[in-house]
Amino acid sequence: MRKGNVVKNNKTVNMAAATKSWLLLIALSVIAIYLPEFVDHKSFYTIAALVIVVIKGQQIVDIFMELKNAPKFWRLLFLSYITLLPLIISVIYLT
Repeated sequence: MRKGNVVKNNKTVNMAAATKSWLLLIALSVIAIYLPEFVDHKSFYTIAALVIVVIKGQQIVDIFMELKNAPKFWRLLFLSYITLLPLIISVIYLT
């Protein structure tokens, strides 16, 4: 077992990847909170927030739900959901 990996439930968890992903999620959350302070245009803010949602969702699906190595059907199903939902929301709010 490599340094930085932890065995849980007979699975090896890469703690370095999980920590980096966790820090990215925190940074994106902070950016989403303070984005309205720096952006005056509503459309740009909406698109930026939805892009943050997609990036955060991808991190959660791949790292924390561990679907990166799961069957492709399940990974694509979850990734399509976190891509299509913000797309639908953007069409509703920006038209």
